[in-house]
Amino acid sequence: MKNLVFLLFSFLLLACSNNSSTKVKPTDKKIIKGSSNDFQSIDTSVNGSKKNFINFDKGKVNAAKKLPSGVTIKWIEKGDGPGFKRGEMALIDYRLGTPDGKIIDGNNRINMPFIPFVTGFSMQTPGWDIAFEHLKVGDFVKIEIPAPLAYGTKGIKDVLAPNTPNWLYVKILSKIKPSIDSGGIRAWKLADGEPNSIDKNSQKEIAYEFVASTPNKSNAIVARKFPLRFVSGQKNVVPGLRKILINALQGERYYLILEPEQAYGSKGFANAIAPNESVFFLLDIVGVRSIS
Repeated sequence: MKNLVFLLFSFLLLACSNNSSTKVKPTDKKIIKGSSNDFQSIDTSVNGSKKNFINFDKGKVNAAKKLPSGVTIKWIEKGDGPGFKRGEMALIDYRLGTPDGKIIDGNNRINMPFIPFVTGFSMQTPGWDIAFEHLKVGDFVKIEIPAPLAYGTKGIKDVLAPNTPNWLYVKILSKIKPSIDSGGIRAWKLADGEPNSIDKNSQKEIAYEFVASTPNKSNAIVARKFPLRFVSGQKNVVPGLRKILINALQGERYYLILEPEQAYGSKGFANAIAPNESVFFLLDIVGVRSIS
């Protein structure tokens, strides 16, 4: 089950708040500049008042579309930017709530003006990925997500009751191109690393952590708390990760999408990764040292 602010987001956002050299930068400053007041009536509600959230979109919706899945999209503003396909990154400003007006999540809760969202790889509940196939940069929408496509019968302990629909308000601020997009590897560099004095001919050990997900499964593999080790020249990790790790610096963070030939190929991985499945990674480089 996904955490309320998904694990992938939390590690990234810590990086963004502590590292001014993050490589994720908005490409449409006009839209971002104008986005700060979009949620003002929600964010300034007094003592957890539900009234503003319930009535937030009243009289503002200018178009609506109900999808076969049961997800409904209501446009408060229509954007004229590019749309999104699976495996593309959007910068978003969002609030997540329930039909009774309760707000349960939002990037404002961690003092971030926006967060990155990669479409189609189960970073959030299924309703998000379904809706984003129909959205464009500049869209400001309310997405009504039925319970089975939200947190389902489990809900979220002490936060969201089982079988509760979600209301997602989201403003799509921009679309971010990857820094690498070739040979079955798509990568966004989220944070720069620390330069070191290791000789380029030295054999290195790289300590790293990651969370992986697929179009059909969130948190398919979680390698956190106890870093994994990669020594240059070894082949104990999938090809796409090797290509990133070999020149990595401590402190670097990446979003990666690896096509099957750069990931787990035709064999897949246990019950977590299906054969011939593309895989999304949040990759953290936590240590680099010479072992020569």
